[in-house]
Amino acid sequence: MKLQFSKVCIVLYAMAIISCKKQEIRLTPLASIQITNALVSGSELQFGTYAATIPSNAYTAYGILAGSQVLKLSSTVAPNPLYYNQTKDFVNGGVYSLFLTGTPTAVESVFLKEENIPSHTAEVFGARVINLVTGGVAISVNLKGSAKGSFASSLAYKAISAFKDVSSLAAEGTKTFEFRNAATGDLITLFDVPDYDLPRFRNITLVFSGMVGSETIVRVNNY
Repeated sequence: MKLQFSKVCIVLYAMAIISCKKQEIRLTPLASIQITNALVSGSELQFGTYAATIPSNAYTAYGILAGSQVLKLSSTVAPNPLYYNQTKDFVNGGVYSLFLTGTPTAVESVFLKEENIPSHTAEVFGARVINLVTGGVAISVNLKGSAKGSFASSLAYKAISAFKDVSSLAAEGTKTFEFRNAATGDLITLFDVPDYDLPRFRNITLVFSGMVGSETIVRVNNY
């Protein structure tokens, strides 16, 4: 009887182990990437086989498998020229950004692994600036009413600033960023973050793009 009871216990134990193994959940290692299309006179972009495209002067976020991945970006306009074709490594849970700039015949890029994305508990948002104006000068940035260069003193082509806190108190209203020639202090253009759309507790990247004389700003909502 003891032997039979022992056999039953062994069978039940084995069944329990098999049952536990069947219930194991294996998670797919994933990273995320935000791609900004700042090509001058460019078109909408197709990222690999993803359904979501990237309009001109806009951005799209994607999930991507961790590991070594080939990134291909092509025009959605026939004959669909390939603008970007590089292999990058992605870590599980990593956050990445890719900016395309230049022209369709001379594409340039900035690829970043985001290491220091701030979180916010007070009434502020984080903002940073990247200079992607083809053939342009180094720029400085300040908030309206603040000293020239107080937000970013000098950003060369393809340089990006660190995130800085900006107050998002409703009573303060719209936040106006002034983009200037870093050498002369001359105003190039303005960009408003309106009071009804302040990204409280979040972060944004202001992409200074276009060509000299026709600069534009693309707001990218980050994490």
